[in-house]
Amino acid sequence: MRIKTSRFGEVTVDDSAAISFPEGLVGFPDARRFVIFDGPEGTPFKWLQSAETPELAFVICDPLLFKRDYRVSVSAAELADLCIDRLQDAVVCVILSIPADPWRMTANLLGPLAFNAERRLGRQLVLSGAEYTTKHPVFADGFSPVKPSPGAAGAQGPGA
Repeated sequence: MRIKTSRFGEVTVDDSAAISFPEGLVGFPDARRFVIFDGPEGTPFKWLQSAETPELAFVICDPLLFKRDYRVSVSAAELADLCIDRLQDAVVCVILSIPADPWRMTANLLGPLAFNAERRLGRQLVLSGAEYTTKHPVFADGFSPVKPSPGAAGAQGPGA
């Protein structure tokens, strides 16, 4: 199948790569077919791209990479659409929001995505409770990839 995307142009993917979301996503109930593309090389990020709407795509990743104690609690009825009995049989990802400063990206931990990879089915779960938020920081507070160089602010010694 050929998919038009606003980020990658026109892409050809095997029909079997499509993932069906029978209920759509929160806020996008009519978006029901998606494909997953790898994100930038060397990163854990992926793109969940709508097969029907070129400009609809989300950056997703495994929440355990930045929130090791993340746990999703759902009923068997919530998993029935995925044709699985236990969440352990699903692949779980979360949608990321990436602002202009990517080091301030956040994850929606209240609306994780669950996938049955074998049957190519997906569902966005809606968790309740105050344990998680829709804007959980992906990087620790104060994290910066830039380290001050030796001799920067606070330098002591000759000439300082």
